Amino acid sequence: MIQLYYFHGATCGLKTRFTLSEKRVKYDQMVVEREYLRTSTYRKLNPDGVVPTLIHNGNIILESSIIMHYVNDAFEGPQLKPTEPLEISKMLNWMKKADELYLPSIGALTYTISWRDSFLQKSDGDLKKYFNEIPDEERRTRRQRSIELGFSSPDFVKALTSLDQMLTDMETTLSQAEWLAGNKFTLADAAIIPFLERLDEFTYSELWEEGRPAVSEWWDRIKARDSYEDVLGKVPNPEGPQHRKKGQKYWPKIKNMLIKI
Repeated sequence: MIQLYYFHGATCGLKTRFTLSEKRVKYDQMVVEREYLRTSTYRKLNPDGVVPTLIHNGNIILESSIIMHYVNDAFEGPQLKPTEPLEISKMLNWMKKADELYLPSIGALTYTISWRDSFLQKSDGDLKKYFNEIPDEERRTRRQRSIELGFSSPDFVKALTSLDQMLTDMETTLSQAEWLAGNKFTLADAAIIPFLERLDEFTYSELWEEGRPAVSEWWDRIKARDSYEDVLGKVPNPEGPQHRKKGQKYWPKIKNMLIKI
């Protein structure tokens, strides 16, 4: 029995779903609402109150990158890890950056661009309750700054710089190989997909369509894969329309900020 808890707009949930799809693993999709993550029922499965959570034969596996490695190693199907040491190091480097740099960066963009306006409609008491229920102090502080300070938050420019550098590094890598860790699709590619997907939802594909041809070709290859149709084609992110609307609204401001980076 395999269950994956996630919600459609979750970046980390998305990369695990791509991994499961690429491995052709069938699983029960436990799609939850964001509010459910704060319940004691879910916290018993995942004390951090985040997704994804994978349950396999009663065993709970947490942390998206760990789940990705587990899925690749535990199930039959296409091998999503390289065998050459150098390519393994490249894969791990992309996955490490995805977790440590790109994830908080895309979070800062998402909450500032797409969610901030709705959060500002909440009462001070409701906002305080929301922040207090985020167990991780660092994540709580970043979220609070994104909502309270918006584009003035020091996290926003840092996030924009980080994601712009991600695309530059991708362009360099993909100019030399078809995929991020070599000449085959690996966990590295699955780990990076959600960040371009979110930027695409914001209608910011100009970031790679103008001046980063290797990234553009990589993204076209990703969208042509069966896993893309399986994960996103059948059930698009329901938050996508809001991301597009807010992304278009703030694109002139963000484009001007990019010029200054």
